Amino acid sequence: MNDSAARRQLGTSDLQVSAVGLGCWPISGVSSLGVTDQQSLATIHAALEAGINFFDTAYSYGYDGEADRLLATVLAGRRGDVVLASKVGIYFDAARQRVVDGTPETILEHSRTVLRRLRVEQIDLMYLHQPDPRVPIEESAGAMAEVVRCGWARYAAVSNVDAQQLSRFQSECPVVAVQPPFNMLQQQSVEKIRETCLQQQIGIACYWVLMKGLLAGKLARDHQFHPQDRRLTYEIYQGQAWQRSQDLLDKLRELAGELGCTVAQLVIAWTLHQPGISVALCGAKRPEQIEETAAAMPIRLDEKQLASIDRWLEDLRSP
Repeated sequence: MNDSAARRQLGTSDLQVSAVGLGCWPISGVSSLGVTDQQSLATIHAALEAGINFFDTAYSYGYDGEADRLLATVLAGRRGDVVLASKVGIYFDAARQRVVDGTPETILEHSRTVLRRLRVEQIDLMYLHQPDPRVPIEESAGAMAEVVRCGWARYAAVSNVDAQQLSRFQSECPVVAVQPPFNMLQQQSVEKIRETCLQQQIGIACYWVLMKGLLAGKLARDHQFHPQDRRLTYEIYQGQAWQRSQDLLDKLRELAGELGCTVAQLVIAWTLHQPGISVALCGAKRPEQIEETAAAMPIRLDEKQLASIDRWLEDLRSP
């Protein structure tokens, strides 16, 4: 399926991106269980076949650039068919501990390395992955502006910021997109920046749309997680929060059945109907996962369906 009708302009840029993008964190093998190169390569191919042209990676997607190298293998010779986004300013040290480093030197070094791993001379979008509390965000922004001036990225962007941080970043480096976490159960990060993004026509490419699989609707209420599954570290996967989420999913399953789609597709469609949201970034480590989520792009929800979901979400927030 090649659904060019699902393309959306990203902010004020000339980038036309698929409404669903492939988030490459799962194929990095850092936190997802059972990741193999064969399945990961097949997943990237499946994304292309499903009409996805927006691929989101990062310097830290892998202990040694695993996601970048897999992407490069598949996208060789297809650079003109895709929009490539990456993020810099986070890495894993020798002990495999996550380090946030927003110093200009690191941002420039990471940017050069990303291009080398992806085997390209320029990518479309380079994000600051996360503000570094030890570095004024204006300094990090200045380095991101330098990345664009050097021609290493066509546009700059920033991830995981609040409205004040976004404003400070913009004072040194204009952005065309931001990347916050956002899903039905966790809307706060977008609520903090939505007004600014709408006013300044900044695109929002959100991640955690399915909350690491919870909102795909395939985990039963009594699901037994593998002891090493890192999702168990999130509050939403535990106790009453888990049970209340399952109550919501019961209602979503019913509506999805009426629409003839899966719960994951319904959740993604709802996400894409939210004000300011340009792209839903969906992670996948197997072809069937991205095929399912990509099929959400043509789904349209009417006002009654959207109102029902909003009412369920309001009930969920009530004590």
